[in-house]
Amino acid sequence: MRQAAIAILLVMACAPGASSAPSAGPAVPNSVTKPIIRTAATISAQPLRLPQGKAEMVAAAVEIPANGSTTIHQHPWSRFVYVERGPVRIINHATGETKDFQTGEAFAEVIAQWHHGIAPGAGGARLIVIDLVPPGATNMKMR
Repeated sequence: MRQAAIAILLVMACAPGASSAPSAGPAVPNSVTKPIIRTAATISAQPLRLPQGKAEMVAAAVEIPANGSTTIHQHPWSRFVYVERGPVRIINHATGETKDFQTGEAFAEVIAQWHHGIAPGAGGARLIVIDLVPPGATNMKMR
């Protein structure tokens, strides 16, 4: 779970307004932490699955144009998603469930279940995804 917490913290560092520019002087502690999510399960109630042994963190931005979609796919390990711009709709082909997520929400994608995402809004969607995988592995299996 420690690796998952680190992954979520890295997502927050990528959020709009995050800056890596050096300051002019010593920083005055004034940060505010606002929890987004704490979960031990995916959006279909599966327990999170992380690789055993050595792992790499892989982060990516996924752009889905307005009314566009991702390919149908699945993940062997947990994938953590932050909706930087939404909405996004996840359609689970294994369970028939559909779940909607808005800008600022985070969730753990389903594991080993075929699914895809669509961007039903006029502005499309931008997702920040984080995977923990064995070195050199990918967390995507396409149909």
